Amino acid sequence: MTGNGLIVGGVVGVTASSIFFGANLGMSFVFIPTILLPGPASTLPAQASGENRASQTSNSTQRPATKPEHLARQWLATYDIGKKAGPFFALTATGSWLYTALTLPAGLGTQQRLLAAASFLSVSIVPFTFTVMKRTNDELMRRADSATKGEEDKRNAGAEKGTVETYQTHDLLWRWAKLNFM
Repeated sequence: MTGNGLIVGGVVGVTASSIFFGANLGMSFVFIPTILLPGPASTLPAQASGENRASQTSNSTQRPATKPEHLARQWLATYDIGKKAGPFFALTATGSWLYTALTLPAGLGTQQRLLAAASFLSVSIVPFTFTVMKRTNDELMRRADSATKGEEDKRNAGAEKGTVETYQTHDLLWRWAKLNFM
């Protein structure tokens, strides 16, 4: 194979991986923190605006200004965009890395193994999402669906302590952001 084919394969792999990785970083470090911004400082007495102790899973003393139902809907709208574009870029990167690895001249085994590893890492997001992130994603989708239907969310009332169903929506979004960054 010509040197141009190798260059194109490498450039496409780097570009697709960068777009995919950049989008994931943006979700975890820009989108989630932005929708979870607290409201302006309260003018209420200290007891009324004190630490958030309502959530056993809360890692924040401030609550987001946006209602939990709307937070879930915002997350789902963004997730739906990502689930369409993400696999395209992950598979494009995977194919580019494999193509480049297979077209390298004989004797470049180390480079071929590194490109094969890049290919594996590019596509590994799919099983990670469907296994490790599944319960968190499912719970956020359920909450967004309930909010869209105008239903009151009572499911977490009977949930087992410590499960994602017991998390408040803002805590669940922080959990999702951390998993998404992995």
